[in-house]
Amino acid sequence: MATYVFPVTVSPLLTVLLVLAALAILAALGQRSSGMPGLPRLPVVGSLPWMTGTTPPHLLFMKFGRKYGPLFELYLGPHRTVVVNDHDHAREVLLQRGRDFAGRPSMVMLRDPRDLLDALLKGQGSPGPDGTVITDDHVLMTAAEAFGAGVETTSTTLLWVLAYLLHHPEVEEKAQRELDEEVGERAVRAADRGRLPYLDSIINEGMRIRPVSPVLIPHIAMSDSSQVTRPSTPNRGSKSEPCHKTFPDRFLDDQGQRVTPSCFLPFGAGPRICVGESLARMELFLFLSSMLQRMSFMLPGGATPPNLQGRLGVVLQPLPYKVAVRPRAGWEVSTHVN
Repeated sequence: MATYVFPVTVSPLLTVLLVLAALAILAALGQRSSGMPGLPRLPVVGSLPWMTGTTPPHLLFMKFGRKYGPLFELYLGPHRTVVVNDHDHAREVLLQRGRDFAGRPSMVMLRDPRDLLDALLKGQGSPGPDGTVITDDHVLMTAAEAFGAGVETTSTTLLWVLAYLLHHPEVEEKAQRELDEEVGERAVRAADRGRLPYLDSIINEGMRIRPVSPVLIPHIAMSDSSQVTRPSTPNRGSKSEPCHKTFPDRFLDDQGQRVTPSCFLPFGAGPRICVGESLARMELFLFLSSMLQRMSFMLPGGATPPNLQGRLGVVLQPLPYKVAVRPRAGWEVSTHVN
């Protein structure tokens, strides 16, 4: 019996249409049943196809927030995730209902230093699969590495503050006048923070406008399997917080005294607030005040101001920039006594 072969050709356009049709059917099958607005999803991959590209997650969430509103959902694979995208809802989740949303996904349970130490201490004395045990030295070294991560966030915040000061030299000059009037030539002390509201407002504005962790560790609702991710966009204000003030006057009242807008949550809030907040604030204050007391920072000749977009890695870092440093009058040779 003769065999006949008939070549079949499929146009590229038809292939594209078939693929799009299949995706549309899958997306329709995966429509949300909760009634909450949000991204479409597909089986297995969830909403990930709609989250591709080079846009950093915190900017992507802001974009979705403009489309879907202050509360929306997406699926990270099979995991339903609710994104809280304004400060009123964030305060409700983190403060008013903080214990209801105090859980952590298992994939990030060890990113909190307290969780890490608890796990290490519980594991002491129990041999692992290879027979090794967790020693006191291992706990000590691991704890040092975990808490040492705070050094990177502090130094990155200082880099952001300096970048903004290069854009606003008048702010640097005003902070230095405050230091001269309130502190003088002696070394700055922790107790001086209450006397330097303008300098403190510069630090707050740096943390507000460029948070080093723009998307924090997810929370899990203790009553069901929903996750709540809190991006730091609530720091940008709300309907009840005027955002027309300029760097850094948002954190000062009409008398020049310190105020804290309710939308300012740089370290989170509630049961899962950052355990290193008080230390980080004190480090930032002492480092920046000591630097501005002794030195002036300016753009080198011909250099362009720093790019303020940033690059997201472990933290949101400024792109490399150039800065010229000049000792202030009287500080050319450090002979001051504490």
